[in-house]
Order: sequence, then structure tokens, then C-alpha cells
Amino acid sequence: LGELGVTQFGVEVGDKVDGSSGRVVMVGEEHSEEFAAGTVISVLRSGLEISGNVVRPAECVGSLGPESVGGEDEGAAAEGEEGAAAEGEEGAME
Repeated sequence: LGELGVTQFGVEVGDKVDGSSGRVVMVGEEHSEEFAAGTVISVLRSGLEISGNVVRPAECVGSLGPESVGGEDEGAAAEGEEGAAAEGEEGAME
């Protein structure tokens, strides 16, 4: 490929993903305790360019950041509210 003027480029684990450049595409996202949101956590394929023009963007998996523990707590709180409302309705019937 080098004879045709094709060069490889890529990203590395820990790099910030800049999708606006067109050089890197996040083809997947996963939660990660180790990496902040928008950070490369896995490189899938290097990119290719000819004379500075992207022929194939580099592909990676990006981080969504740590999983939200607030979502679990909110679900438990909502269940508690529903239970309290049901108990109030039973008391009103008596």
C-alpha cells in the first residue's frame, strides 16, 4: 500500500475521540470505571489515508464513563413511593 501513497494512522487506548475530524469513528460504546466518557477503550482498526485525505477512518470502542449508580437508587425510591401510595389507599378503604 505504501507504493500507492497509502499510509496508516490510528488512535491509542486513552486518547480522546474527536469525531468531528472524520479520522476516527466510535463503532461501539461501553461503560468504563477506568476511562472518562469519550475516551478510546479499545482500538478495532487503523485508518488509511492518501495524501492527507482519509480513505478509511480508524475504528474504536469509546467509553460512556462509569455506570450511573443513581439510576438504581431512583428505581428503589420509586418502588418505595408506589408501596407507600398503595398502603394509603388500603387505609382509606377501612
